[in-house]
Amino acid sequence: MKKSMVYLEDEQYHLLKKVAARSGKRMSEVIREALRTYLEEKAGVDYLSIVGIAEGPKDGRTSEEAEEVLKEALR
Repeated sequence: MKKSMVYLEDEQYHLLKKVAARSGKRMSEVIREALRTYLEEKAGVDYLSIVGIAEGPKDGRTSEEAEEVLKEALR
């Protein structure tokens, strides 16, 4: 992990502090989560693009559990 300094506008700082307090996370964690989401979107990372690219086991229940599998993958 690398350390970086970021300048925030007053309003951004206060909103960040509020979100962190409500979520029980540190401000740095909230910043990393938000930045990860933003960068993945801008880089075109599409986790849903993997749906249907492979065949599961014949006796499996993958299609019935698809939503649960996706939720786990997106955590």
